[in-house]
Amino acid sequence: MTRMVRILGGVALAALLAVPAVAAENKDIIDYRINLMKTLGEQASAMGKIAQGKVDNADNLAIHAQTIALNVAAAKKAFVPKVVGGTATQAVWDNWKDFNDRFTALETAANDVAAAAKAGGLDAAKPKIGAMFTCKACHDIYRTKTN
Repeated sequence: MTRMVRILGGVALAALLAVPAVAAENKDIIDYRINLMKTLGEQASAMGKIAQGKVDNADNLAIHAQTIALNVAAAKKAFVPKVVGGTATQAVWDNWKDFNDRFTALETAANDVAAAAKAGGLDAAKPKIGAMFTCKACHDIYRTKTN
């Protein structure tokens, strides 16, 4: 009986010690996703400034669009682990196909804007930029409300 108590006690102790490691790993996953999503927002903001004529860096428009496309590819993989937290809701994984399809649509739109900007500059890319900025529609479903 004493041996069984020691074994069960050891198992319980191991489980308790593993909880902080799992919590830290989950925090790292969440922080990584937050960083990627912030990058998307910053790149979108930079593109908006160019498209609105607030800064004269039209040559950089393709770079910003390509950065968004690459970042989306990373973000899609970052959400594969089913770790709810940050501002991601359980709906991300409950509706995985829709969530992933929205990221894929953004990636496609960003690549389209980049190609248009490379080929014809701001004038060619400007009509395509709106297809990229559908963030709110996704956030309304998959993101917790923030202040």
